[in-house]
Amino acid sequence: MARIHFKSRRDPLFGVVILGTVLTMLFVLVAELNRITQPGNEVEVLGLIILGLVIGLMFWLWFDTRYSVDEAFVYFRSGPIRGKIRVTAIREVVIGETMWSGLKPALARRGVVVKYNRYDEIYFSPDSNEAFAAALRDVNPDIQIVGKEKIKSL
Repeated sequence: MARIHFKSRRDPLFGVVILGTVLTMLFVLVAELNRITQPGNEVEVLGLIILGLVIGLMFWLWFDTRYSVDEAFVYFRSGPIRGKIRVTAIREVVIGETMWSGLKPALARRGVVVKYNRYDEIYFSPDSNEAFAAALRDVNPDIQIVGKEKIKSL
């Protein structure tokens, strides 16, 4: 089986939060850079560097969140967060659920919660929840697929 790639769906709520945060930080950054040009003002270089790094991190998360499935693993990446889960360790996939705490390399609500090992779970928001669950089930037919939405094709 070739590796199947899934982009992360982008929810308007997450877009507003990320864009609002970035615009606020850019406003502060520009205001501080303006203040630096005036005589007698001290420069807080460390603060400006941290502000720039946080802005970069937000863009990295927005533009580099994706998933892929091959015959052995589910790979995920969201900015600096990267990992893989053995597909044979997955026991259940919940479609249409939103997980509000825990590991969430996702940019949208109503994605999939992948339960693996004994107590571990992770939240993904692939562009197609059903296609993602079907790709997992193609590798491991023992995965239980449950959901809040009607699931016809699985």
